[in-house]
Amino acid sequence: LSSTAMAITLHTSLGDLKFEIFCDTAPRTSFNFLALCASGYYNGLTFHRSMRGFMIQGGDPTGTGKGGESIWGGTFDDEFHPLNLHDKRGMLSMANKGPNTNRSQFFVTYEAQKHLNHVYTIFGRMLDGWEVLDTMERLSVIGGSKKSRANRPLEPPVIQRVTIHANPLADEGIIYPTKNGPPEK
Repeated sequence: LSSTAMAITLHTSLGDLKFEIFCDTAPRTSFNFLALCASGYYNGLTFHRSMRGFMIQGGDPTGTGKGGESIWGGTFDDEFHPLNLHDKRGMLSMANKGPNTNRSQFFVTYEAQKHLNHVYTIFGRMLDGWEVLDTMERLSVIGGSKKSRANRPLEPPVIQRVTIHANPLADEGIIYPTKNGPPEK
């Protein structure tokens, strides 16, 4: 971690997942995620979708995969960077419904997913909690053909709270007052 690196821990019902957040290469997405974390938005929410060998998804207040909003309300644009790739286990990305539809939902990859590069905004990577991610990947899911329920864990892990270890954007007084305007100090 560099001096400008930012880290958070998701304290879940299965244990802790610690992530570096890419404030330098995905600043607007990081600002949205950190503001949601700081406001307690994610506290009590579940990981509603898990697909072995692919990813686990959370951050939806409805628990259905259809809800959530950004800190600006509604959606915001993608942020792609050539260094941010789905090239390993533990990459942290925004879930979306197509280009420029980021809100509050996010996912963590269980392994490399190169076909997702420059389709989903990557804004972090896992630093610690690998055994917790292993446990999440092994969770039993409901199954069946209905997409909204097929990959829903029988006992969805809960995000109990989030610890923000360092936030260089806040430390520098940088904010993004609008979803697509420039940052301000």
